[in-house]
Amino acid sequence: MSTRLLEILICLMLGFFTGITLSGNGIHIQESGVHILLGCILWVLIFTYFKKK
Repeated sequence: MSTRLLEILICLMLGFFTGITLSGNGIHIQESGVHILLGCILWVLIFTYFKKK
């Protein structure tokens, strides 16, 4: 269980920083919500892909 929780926390952190980095507004967090959400989804899919291999 703790491994799954750690994986979720890593996905959230990586998704947050990926969303902030890739958003056109830079560091404006209030305007980057969709980009942060898409970054989290991206990292969840990446981890799922590598777990299945």
